[in-house]
Parts: sequence; structure tokens; C-alpha cells
Amino acid sequence: MRYRLDPAAEAEAARGNLLGGLYTGGVASLAHAYRSGWGPELNVYVEIPRDSALFPLLSAGAGLACALFTVALVVRVARLRIALSQRRQARDPVKALLLPPSAEHGAALRRSRPGRATLGNVLGLVLAWVAIPLAMVGLGILLTPERMGQREEDAILFASVATGVGLVVLIVVGVDVTRRRLLAWQVRKLSQDPAFAELMPPATAALSRYRAPVVPELRITNYAPPGDVIFGLPKVSATRNVFGLPPLNIAYFRLFENELRMRDFVKGAFRRWGYVHLLRSAASVRRSDLVRMRRAGTLGNLFVASDQRMRRELDARSFEPLPRGFHLLRDVGGRALPVWDFKGGYPMSAFLCHGAYWKRAVDTLLDLADLVVIDLSGFQKENIGTGYELQRVIDRYPVHRVVVLADTGSDTGYLTTHVRNAWSRMAPGSPNAGHGTRTLLVGQVPVGGHRATYHILSHAQKRLR
Repeated sequence: MRYRLDPAAEAEAARGNLLGGLYTGGVASLAHAYRSGWGPELNVYVEIPRDSALFPLLSAGAGLACALFTVALVVRVARLRIALSQRRQARDPVKALLLPPSAEHGAALRRSRPGRATLGNVLGLVLAWVAIPLAMVGLGILLTPERMGQREEDAILFASVATGVGLVVLIVVGVDVTRRRLLAWQVRKLSQDPAFAELMPPATAALSRYRAPVVPELRITNYAPPGDVIFGLPKVSATRNVFGLPPLNIAYFRLFENELRMRDFVKGAFRRWGYVHLLRSAASVRRSDLVRMRRAGTLGNLFVASDQRMRRELDARSFEPLPRGFHLLRDVGGRALPVWDFKGGYPMSAFLCHGAYWKRAVDTLLDLADLVVIDLSGFQKENIGTGYELQRVIDRYPVHRVVVLADTGSDTGYLTTHVRNAWSRMAPGSPNAGHGTRTLLVGQVPVGGHRATYHILSHAQKRLR
């Protein structure tokens, strides 16, 4: 199975199919029995002869519906057995790692796929744009031909033009989406090209093969903050953030392809709490930059591939807070992200790293960070890169300074299983090792609920004291 089944939902669906099968089967049986002469003939208010053509059709239609309900019932019972088996496996920490997440777990991720939402929205508009004129013209010609008269040709011309315009818009958007996907594919291919990687010692980027001698208990706190606005916050300055405290350095990790969550993060409170540092995705590279570097023969400068280059990038970052107003943030997602900062904000630093260097870049960001935010919305065991970042955070960073984000559709049981598995593999020398209990904060923020991040940070700053 691609996703984990819910026993309650499957049982409810099986019950509905059973009732539907019994109802339609009963209707088919009664219609067949009446036509065969069983029971008195109905002639109280209206006479219904037994040889009416209605009964064969009714019996056949209800019988077919009963057969379909029966097939659906068999399928639902099989799915219910699988769901119960998955629930039993989820109680075993080892077997639970092999289970998939729930169906809603990756909803935001599926909507974030490059161009998927754009194509879906445009396709819906185009279909409406094309279908409505065609339907109006067709109904006018069929139902009221005498009123159409000479306007029939004009109506057909209008419908044809509308259809042509809609198809042109769909083709233009499809070409743009395809172009962006090809560009991201080219950049990912270049990021794996060893010709653009510099020689470096990989020791600090490798996960430890050993485990900490004492792994403490991990307590996971799931926090669903309210989505209201916090009033009375001060403006951002070079010395004070939106909570009136010195600005922090925030390392942000997430699934590259989860654009919806990236937008929510950018619009949320984190940029108003401190300087955000993150790794860029291949989709954030503009074609103009790629073409310019190809022509100049400086394509290797596209990637951060050495400690020296990483230090230069960090030294060159801006420390000047952004003023209150509208800003267009580039190099952080597939498209420039428009934001309106009512209280100002701090600039974001995004680093496009070569495939041979990004793990060392993770260490650099962890060394710099005062707070680590890792968004696990849509995370699955196949996301090796995010899994590495999660393990690295546990191995090298105090967990009380970590905030895990998840959307409200995320399978928290699935995420908890994989977080605890990474926790059990904690490396020796981790600041989280030792006796006692550690607490990890998991903030559940709905897609589009970026205002809730103010409450998360207000909750998290108590842990930093």
C-alpha cells in the first residue's frame, strides 16, 4: 500500500456498502418476484400490471447496483483487514518503520509539485472559459433556433474565439511549467557533476556508525497554536526582533519540493525573529543566471562547493533589517515570493550547494544557528536528504533549541516513529546524550496558517531561556 489505511474509515465504508447491497438486492428481488406472480397485484391507487416493461429494467438495474455494492464490500473488507494489520504493526517500533503514512500526510507536498497547482487552476479556468460559451451557443441553436437567426454565425464565431484563446493560455502555461521543470532538472544534474566539486575532507559530513552510550528518553510535545494575530508587537530593528529580544540566527531545513510550506514559512514570524539561513533548491535558479554563467564560462560559481566559498557567502550576507512594507524575496523558492512585512523583517540567506558539499553546509549552518527549524510536512522514509538533516540535528544540536513543523494533515504517528528512530541512533558526543528526559516541540501549522507561527515562537522562546 502507498499509504496507511484508517480502520474506522474502512469499517464505515464497508458498512455503507453492505447496506447499499442489501437495499438494492431487496429492490431487485421484489421487482423480480412481483413480475413472476408472487403476491397480490397492485391496483389500489394506480394499476401496475405484472407484465410491465418497468420491472425487467428495475430488476436488472437494481441487480447490477447490488453486484457493484457487493464487489465494493469485498474490497472494503480486504482493506479493513489490511488496516487492522497495519494498526497492529504500528505498535511495534521496528515494524512501524516499514509502514507508509496516511493518505492526507503528503497532501501539501502533492499540491506543491512544480506547476501542478498552476496547471490545475488554469485548466479549470480554461475549461470554464471554453465550456460556457460552447454550451450557450449549442443550447441556443438547439432550443431556440428561431431566435438565433442571423446571430447564429456571430455566436459560433464568439465560441470559436473563446475556445482558441483558452487553448492558447493553456499551452503558454504548460510550456512555462515544462521549461521550469527542465531548468530544475539541469541544475540538479550539474549539482551532481564531479567537475564542479572541489576536493574536501568528508569526515565532518559523515553520520557516525556508533551510538551514544546513554540515550535519554524523548518526550514529543505536539502543539497546535491558534491562528489569530498577536497585536502590540514592536517593529524589527538591528538590535531587537519582533518580540523585543536580540535577533537570532535560524537554520531552516525542509523538503525542497514542498513549496507551499516554504511560502508559509517565509510569510510567518520566523523572519521577524532573526536571520534565516537555508539551502537553496534547484528550482530556485533562474534561467537568466544559468545562461549568463554558461556564456561567461563561470558555471562552477553557481554552487557552493568548499568551506572557503561558504565562509565568503556568510561574510557577505546582509545584516540590515528590511523596512516595513512590500518585499519580493528571490532565490528561496521556485518563484519570487511576495511578502508584506507590517513590522519589518530580517533578510534570508540561501545557499545553493553542490551535491558533494551540502552535508558539510548543514554542519556549518548548525554551528551558526541559535535555533533550528525543520519542517517535516510530507516527509517519508524515501526523503533521504531530509532524513540526513534530521539525524544530523539530533547528533549535533541541543533538542530544546529545535522546532519541528508539520501541517495539520501530517501523520503525526508516522513522524513520531521516524523521529524516535533517529533519536535511538544518536551519535556519541551528541549534546542530547545523557540521562534524564529531553523534550522536542512539534508545531502543527495548517497550510496557509502562517500567523500561527507567532504563537509557536512565543512558546519556543520560553525553552531557550
